[in-house]
Amino acid sequence: MDPISFSFGIVGLIIFIITLVSIVKSNNHGVLGKFVWILVAFFLSILGSILWLVFGRGKVRR
Repeated sequence: MDPISFSFGIVGLIIFIITLVSIVKSNNHGVLGKFVWILVAFFLSILGSILWLVFGRGKVRR
């Protein structure tokens, strides 16, 4: 196994886990909406995580 592809796999897994936690903790979507976002993040990998950050989180309060 090539070390570069292995490290990209680890980074992708970490990003997916962070996205998954963010989806579960979100108050902007119901159970079905969260389930759909989890499927999007899983099947689209890094692109799904970016889509969640741009479109799914909604307005973030500071």
